Amino acid sequence: MLETLERCRRPGEERAHKRHTDCGTYVVAVFVSGDSMEREYIRLYLQTHREVHAAAILRSGRELLEQLRQGLNPQVIVLDNLLAGSILSLLQEIRSLHLEPQPALLLMVPQPERTYAHGALQALDGCQILLKPCRMMDLFDQVYLMGAGPEQFRLYRARNCCRRYLQRLRADPAMSGCDYVEQMVLCALTAERPLPISALYQLVAQENDTQEGSVAAAVTRLSRKMQQQGTPFYRELCRRCGLQEDALLPNGKLLKVLLELVRQEAAW
Repeated sequence: MLETLERCRRPGEERAHKRHTDCGTYVVAVFVSGDSMEREYIRLYLQTHREVHAAAILRSGRELLEQLRQGLNPQVIVLDNLLAGSILSLLQEIRSLHLEPQPALLLMVPQPERTYAHGALQALDGCQILLKPCRMMDLFDQVYLMGAGPEQFRLYRARNCCRRYLQRLRADPAMSGCDYVEQMVLCALTAERPLPISALYQLVAQENDTQEGSVAAAVTRLSRKMQQQGTPFYRELCRRCGLQEDALLPNGKLLKVLLELVRQEAAW
């Protein structure tokens, strides 16, 4: 059973330089934009999205080339098409550095310039295009997909779905039960067969070097705290489980309903 948890956290073999944290595989990226506001938005978004790490946030292609020549080699390079100078020349110079492994390239292009972007695709095989304006979530989703691959991206989407539901429930992220619930949902998603809650307790306890009873108690405390918050979403989940709106969701029912919601939203 421990193998199930490891499988949901172990990165794939597509790229040799993947990294991991306690939230799974993360992707190292460099962002290059001449727009100071866009750079600030990226910095802010990075603070709450641990799956993408910024090796650098730069203002120009010249700065990028200097960093690459000094040994910087991220998994993904994000370029703003509106950088000063020729974007095609910059792409060719990046290619000429023969970085190993070769970073994936993502070019952010304003909608009216979509046709021009095809030149970049011809200049450098594998360069992806993301049309602007776009949401930061869409940018980071694309960066993660390019750096980690489709298998890990499925887990990334499911993990983020679970977190969004916990946020709607006003779950305190400082409580250990929050992490435990997330891990249990992911393990249940990736298991080859349905697992009883006792098995999920065991998997998470082993992974976190604690006792099964401690995991169960932490999830109960989390559910009680969410009950006290009394959000409309918590009351909705109680009704969905056939309970009174002000009831305390038992751990099994809480995990079951979250698993159903995540599986539906993430199309698992």
